Amino acid sequence: VQNRTVFVFRAPLGARTVQERAEAAAQRIRSLADADVADTVSASEIPEGLLFSVGGRPLLAITPADLDAREGETLEQARTRVSGNLTFAIQAEREQRSLIHVLWAVGSALLATIAFIVLLRVLQRLRRVAVARMPEVAGPRLPSLSISGFTLLSADQILGFLRRGLELVAWGLGLFGAYLWLTYVLTRFPYSAPWGEALGSYLVETVKELTLGALGAIPGLFTVVLIFFATRFLARLVTTVFQAIETGEVSVTWVHADTVQPTRRLVTALLWLFALVVAYPYLPGSGSDVFKGVSVFVGLVLSLGSSGVVNQAMSGLVLMYARALKPGDYVRVDETEGTVVELGLLSTKVRTNKQELVTIPNAVLVGTTTKNYSRLAGDGDGDGVILYTSVTIGYDTPWRQVHALLIDAAIRTPGLRDEPRPFVRQTGLSDFYAEYQLNAVIERPEERVAVLSVLHSNIQDCFNEVGVQIMSPHYETDPGTPKIVPRDAWDPAPYAGSIVSSRDGAGVRRPDVDGRGEPTGDGLASGTSRIP
Repeated sequence: VQNRTVFVFRAPLGARTVQERAEAAAQRIRSLADADVADTVSASEIPEGLLFSVGGRPLLAITPADLDAREGETLEQARTRVSGNLTFAIQAEREQRSLIHVLWAVGSALLATIAFIVLLRVLQRLRRVAVARMPEVAGPRLPSLSISGFTLLSADQILGFLRRGLELVAWGLGLFGAYLWLTYVLTRFPYSAPWGEALGSYLVETVKELTLGALGAIPGLFTVVLIFFATRFLARLVTTVFQAIETGEVSVTWVHADTVQPTRRLVTALLWLFALVVAYPYLPGSGSDVFKGVSVFVGLVLSLGSSGVVNQAMSGLVLMYARALKPGDYVRVDETEGTVVELGLLSTKVRTNKQELVTIPNAVLVGTTTKNYSRLAGDGDGDGVILYTSVTIGYDTPWRQVHALLIDAAIRTPGLRDEPRPFVRQTGLSDFYAEYQLNAVIERPEERVAVLSVLHSNIQDCFNEVGVQIMSPHYETDPGTPKIVPRDAWDPAPYAGSIVSSRDGAGVRRPDVDGRGEPTGDGLASGTSRIP
């Protein structure tokens, strides 16, 4: 009746079907609009169920079979609901047939329409004025958004965003006004009143739900804020403790100085992850299907794309806690040699002697042999990294002379320590030559390439000064005489004199060697004669 549902018949009554019962009840309600009777609805019990009447005129009867079994409805509940619906239906039918009411409704709708049009014009005017004056008022006060010298948004771009935002606000207000206007106009007419009431109730319910949701989220947000500040306090406390350990103010045995920084970062990250897990249930909407869907999507993305990242991160932790290298160390990784400038969680950066910055994934470092030239470079006696190089000399050159020449070349080379003294090892006796390896402790391992170059130059100079060839002889037939050193030439003086040059320009005695190849204390090997 007048677009309103009074009652739904679900079972026939006597010889009448449900359709016939509904049509007859609607006709009796409509005919009641012209009758001069009160609108008071009464419900009396009959053997079949309940009979609803107005002014002694029966309108409809309901039986237990008509009740909504899914909702568990009872006759008493149906009595209250049907009585209210009948009252509204009769009133709507009478208002629809009242000329005065119709004229009043049309007038109200026209006034509301005029007010809505005026509101749209005002909003349009205000939008135009605001957009036109925005460059003059807000333009000079808008700074550019920059990070570390890089401009993310210029002032003109920010101004453009503000203009679009203002237009969106104007459109939003206009649409909200249209919603209110439509709701008001529909409620003016009896037939369309249910639609207007539905729009109004939807708006009210939405606002109510949002308000109650916001109020209900306050305790959870308060808990999240408390967790955030507590975690922040603990993170700062952890940072302070580890800084004290790093500077030596606090001494502990469970963490090494080289692993202080990665341990601090790891503990801080674990604290924040634990705080996120604890705070998650208190976040507004954490139990909603949308939040669950986003969580599943993020977890799937991380599972598919983070396998390589996790591998690199675990390799980085292995490098940090194994203390294989640290920033400042001079290392060699496969074909890359240089100084470590950064040891990150995912990769390590090495600056080579050619000023090339090489990025090496941590997983590659873990699976490759790494030489660290700086880790054992100490300052005390017996400490330090040994720089070595090899030469091959024919068997017709006395090995004692080769030893002395190599040691003298090491003494001349800047960047090599005098103590412990350089020494030579014979690493092989090949078919055509002997292999000699010169060993000396380097002062600064990061200068290894440059020092090795100077050492090679000094070796050539020392051998050239006494006429000893640096070569590895080969022959196709046996020589006419054996390639041996006579006994009376086993201990020749390496130089024509006992004074040789040094790296600081001052003369020093030649470091002769004894029968075992070690330097002697008096500068000359036993039994040697000087070359005039």
